Amino acid sequence: MNIDLIFSMMLFSGLAACQSPTTKSEQEKPAQEESAALQADKTFVLPKKLNEISGITFLSNDNQMLYAVQDESGTVYSYNLNEEKIVSEYAFADAGDYEEITTDGQYFFVLRSDGAIYSFPVDLQAAKSEVQIFEGALGKGEYESMSYDPQRKALYVLCKLCNLDKGNPSVSGYIVNVDAAGKLSLKENFQINLDAVAAVDGKSVKSLKPSSLSKRSSSNEWYVLSSVDKLLLITDDTFQPKKVIRFEKKQFEQPEGITFDTEDRMYISTEKNKAKNALLFQYNKQP
Repeated sequence: MNIDLIFSMMLFSGLAACQSPTTKSEQEKPAQEESAALQADKTFVLPKKLNEISGITFLSNDNQMLYAVQDESGTVYSYNLNEEKIVSEYAFADAGDYEEITTDGQYFFVLRSDGAIYSFPVDLQAAKSEVQIFEGALGKGEYESMSYDPQRKALYVLCKLCNLDKGNPSVSGYIVNVDAAGKLSLKENFQINLDAVAAVDGKSVKSLKPSSLSKRSSSNEWYVLSSVDKLLLITDDTFQPKKVIRFEKKQFEQPEGITFDTEDRMYISTEKNKAKNALLFQYNKQP
């Protein structure tokens, strides 16, 4: 299967003041085109076991095997993109609310919604006894977003809904160090300023509820996906906002996962809706 795809995106500038008068249909066209700024011409219909898919990642040595977790199941699923099927399952924990998966190449890290992080070897034949749990270190709240930064050898975790952010125009995050044995330790916290997001978006941003996070190594940018807010936020390496891409619900029913492979292809996964199974979208070029 040829999975090299084309990502198309239309950019618009505010030139209305210096253009000749247009008809109503012409005036409406840019808005219609802009709403489709995130379009992929490759879609994977995922098996029923992944209907509640909530996190996805790749190992650096294999772009054909996607690793995924889903809500309510303490299992890592390996999904072959060429064969379009699940090829293995590894139970690392009992049932729970698991929201994100990432890796440093040696260990997988899985985020539970209460901020607990599970770490275990990428060799999924390893005994369950090797699973380590890092919990109680992050602030009280709900979490769905986590990504590994190979430059800093650390995990970055974003709050979806945390007590720390109540009444503040910000989203809190935590940096968690990873040692050679896969053990975790809290380093420090940071924030995404929502006023800065509004400045690049051109719209008021009163809240942001991240559902997934990924580091794009080629550009050193962070990609923050929010299902609730129906947007993709792109920031620089220090989480200073650079761009906001909004999308419609019909594009993604409930996008819960985002990741990049080593060829810089972006993948976004979305949970099942009433009409469709869970889906995986692939983009060859990113905004």
